[in-house]
Amino acid sequence: MRPLKKTILTGTILFILVLCIVLSSVQYNSSKAMLYDQYQSYMSGILHFVAKDIDVDDLEKCISTGVESAKYYELQTELDKTKERLNIHFLYIVVPLNTEPTDNLKNVIAGATQDEYEHEADQLVHLNTLTGDSYSAETAKLYLDAYTSGELSFFEAKSEWGNDYTGVLPLLNTNGKPVAALCVDVDVAEIQGRLRNNIVEGVTLIILLGLLFIGVFYIWTERKVSEPIELLVNSVADFASKCRAQKDPEALSMDVPIIRTNNEVQRLAEAVSKMSEAIREYVQNIATTENELARVTALANKDNLTGIRNINAFHSYTSELATAMRNEEELSFALLIFDMNHLEKVNDSCGHEKGDEYIQKTCRVICEIFSHSPVFRISGDEFAVILTDQDYHDRNALISWARSSFQNLEQDESLPLWERCSAAIGVAEYHPGTDYSFDKIIARAMESMYCEKDRMLHSK
Repeated sequence: MRPLKKTILTGTILFILVLCIVLSSVQYNSSKAMLYDQYQSYMSGILHFVAKDIDVDDLEKCISTGVESAKYYELQTELDKTKERLNIHFLYIVVPLNTEPTDNLKNVIAGATQDEYEHEADQLVHLNTLTGDSYSAETAKLYLDAYTSGELSFFEAKSEWGNDYTGVLPLLNTNGKPVAALCVDVDVAEIQGRLRNNIVEGVTLIILLGLLFIGVFYIWTERKVSEPIELLVNSVADFASKCRAQKDPEALSMDVPIIRTNNEVQRLAEAVSKMSEAIREYVQNIATTENELARVTALANKDNLTGIRNINAFHSYTSELATAMRNEEELSFALLIFDMNHLEKVNDSCGHEKGDEYIQKTCRVICEIFSHSPVFRISGDEFAVILTDQDYHDRNALISWARSSFQNLEQDESLPLWERCSAAIGVAEYHPGTDYSFDKIIARAMESMYCEKDRMLHSK
């Protein structure tokens, strides 16, 4: 029989190895997801920052005539400055044409650094030049799909310039028609390099901690192991086997052997006995508390139809904002009220089940556009969104996106009635120094919403 000390040491080493592998795998997946989320957020910020100053109608005229306007040159300067300042591979605008093997994209404009102007002038992009065989048909399809989607998209693509992670933001004219695609590229090798560094650092730390644990545990085992410990180990093993998939806290009881060694082992046995009882009580309390808390929280704050937060959660959230407003804390936010159009018509024509689908699709559209802000269903046909942080900074673009999305859905006669979502949007921004009550902001948002609803009715 192998000595207990050696068995414990071997088991500890195996446990640490498995733990290292599991933690490394978890760290890799989480680091990769987090890193790509960071790059998406970073690239999204660049695209929206550049897009807000682009006169799309003027750019459309330049593309159609092939003549570069004054605003075109201003855009060139802005793209050059942005690329020079930021850590990106390429920043450019193209028009996806088709998915043929050659000439599938048309160049419009691209940012360049001072070094590129000096040493790579022959490779600079010019208005309405075709890309030849620079992009494969598969890559061209990615650009075309992102361009026609009307939404911000991300993908990995290969071209003659390398393997890049690309963000594409369609540029829409005043009629809501896509004119060109604003794109930003980040070298995939850079992302993989950062990911590799993160993994190496994490694995190194895990290994060092594992070695430290093994050394400490070996020394402790060397000094403390004796015959009675085997009885205690067997007792713990029996308890562990009973705990597997055990849902009844009353069954979590340990038969601790009587150990009278008048040393640490005896105290350990006594502690284990108390611990098993404490675990049983703790698990029982947790189960009871979690079940009750989950039930109460779900009932109090969740809208059953859409799954988002309800009017109770809205009151709780705005109450905290109101307190911060009264305390004159530094705040920047805006309130949006969405009032659905045609819900009664859908209910009457298609039934309440389709009316529920109409509500759910409207909710999905709102949540997708304002993905970084809290969304609430505050009544049968109304939703509220509180814009903060990046969404507040991009509020004009996001609100325009929301209005165009609902307008496109409402006018899409290929969709059934219950999928042609439409909503009037009321907007009210918080004004520090004058707004001390959230009710005033709600009133302004409601007034704005009713004005837009009235305009929508009279425009038909």
